[in-house]
Amino acid sequence: MEMMERAGTTPQILIVDDVDANLMILENIILEMGYEPRCASSASEAAKLIAEHLPQLILLDVFMPEMDGYEFCERLKENPITRDIPIIFISAADSSEDKVRGFKLGAVDYIGKPFEVTEVTMRVKNHLKLYEMQQELELSNRRLHSVIGSQARRIEEEQKNILYALAALSEEQGAGAVHHLDNVAYNCRLLAQSLQFSPGFSEEISEAFIDTIEVASRLHDIGKIQTPCRIHVENNSFETENPEVLERHVEQGTAILEKVHASTSENSFLPMAIEIARYRYAKWDGSGYPRELKGKNIPLSARITAIVDIYDDLLEGKHGADNDKKAESLRIIEEGSGTFFDPEIVSVFLKVQKQLHHEEG
Repeated sequence: MEMMERAGTTPQILIVDDVDANLMILENIILEMGYEPRCASSASEAAKLIAEHLPQLILLDVFMPEMDGYEFCERLKENPITRDIPIIFISAADSSEDKVRGFKLGAVDYIGKPFEVTEVTMRVKNHLKLYEMQQELELSNRRLHSVIGSQARRIEEEQKNILYALAALSEEQGAGAVHHLDNVAYNCRLLAQSLQFSPGFSEEISEAFIDTIEVASRLHDIGKIQTPCRIHVENNSFETENPEVLERHVEQGTAILEKVHASTSENSFLPMAIEIARYRYAKWDGSGYPRELKGKNIPLSARITAIVDIYDDLLEGKHGADNDKKAESLRIIEEGSGTFFDPEIVSVFLKVQKQLHHEEG
């Protein structure tokens, strides 16, 4: 909707009345006030004038042929472009029922006929001033929201950058390590988006969850800073080098993130990053770490990241033609369904596997 008058412009007042004498009287009053009157003798004519230029206030007769003022007011209030324009009804009928009906339809005031110049002048001035203040307030709010939104985006980028830098410390230097983090982040987001449309996950996965897991999953192996640990696939089983090493890796990684979170508690990505670091090695059947944690008691973020991370590791460690190693990696993931991995997530993972990203170093 157009703003009210900009600096140097004159407010336009639309007068709608089917009696020429009334139009002339009101037009002269508006001119004397220093405003610009625009006159219409019917609702259809008024609609054309409004389409050309939005007025800042409408003086609307109640009783007119074809469409009366009440119906025209109702239509204006239903239209988001015109609903905020203040409407003052003008009518010889001044019963309380008529006024109540007008106010219920959204009119701001009621002026009775015959017109009294001082009354018309004061009511028009007051409602123009209120309208102007309302428009200025809305403009201020939009500017404030814009500033707040810009600040929020900048803070979010700063939060991300801190975590990106921290995640980079967990990987050996080199293109392969960087690509692994990028692959995991991209594929966690893709898998979460795909799960969002599954009945079992639609309530748990929001847009915020999707945005967060893309960042938080980069820190899945932060424990590597102090204790390197990698899952090996042998005979279709997923095992770690040493249970004690795994436990130390998980606890140290979680402790690192919790320490960072203690000093930057406003970081919205860290709670999920901590969750993933602590529970990524939990197995669906309860045989992983933490021990006995199984099924849907494992946080969803960790269940998603576990599949994505191991899949990328499998691709990186396989040799041969791309199609062959991808097929073999998918077979291993599928065979881990129900033991290592959440079977529902594996099912969706296999459906979207062609969209998964894997860039090698």
